[in-house]
Amino acid sequence: LLRLLSGMYRASEGRVLLDSLDIDQVSRHFLGEQIGYLQQDHRLFSGTLRENLLIGIPDPGDDVIRQAAETSGLLSVIAGHPKGLELPIAEGGKGLSGGQRQLVAFTRLLISKPAVWLLDEPTASMDEQTEQRCLKTLRQTMQADDTLVLVTHKPSLLALVNRLIVIANNQIILDGPRDQIIAKLQEAAKKQQEAVKATS
Repeated sequence: LLRLLSGMYRASEGRVLLDSLDIDQVSRHFLGEQIGYLQQDHRLFSGTLRENLLIGIPDPGDDVIRQAAETSGLLSVIAGHPKGLELPIAEGGKGLSGGQRQLVAFTRLLISKPAVWLLDEPTASMDEQTEQRCLKTLRQTMQADDTLVLVTHKPSLLALVNRLIVIANNQIILDGPRDQIIAKLQEAAKKQQEAVKATS
């Protein structure tokens, strides 16, 4: 779904609309400026940390990069290495932990300042403290008219959204206001627990 929404995949049927425009009719450059896609397993390439942060983005200058890194928590990685932003990154991000790789991708998103945020399990590899920092950063950074599409299994991230869509076996099984859907899920879980008790 996120790859369709980002323009990486083309729909075999139906259309993906961005402000009423068919996404296939919008230039890749414009999509790159407006849509920020954070994949769960963000792949880094061989180069410097700076190059990985700025791939496909005009260099905004060290001050902007530093501010984004300080906000995300990546600054501790930068400050902890003698080469700073010129820290060499091996292909695939070898040498960085999964959480650090996600921080690099998250910081890149903050630098690009998209209008549409597509996040796939954005904190999956982070410890709780780093996750809470990133959630706080998202709340403070996203504008009121920005769009967020979030894929997650973590209840802690649901505070960021106002609509919840539950998908199973490639089908939408529930869709509606977040609190209503959560209540339905809790009720279903309660009934399932009661049914298990009754058969045991």
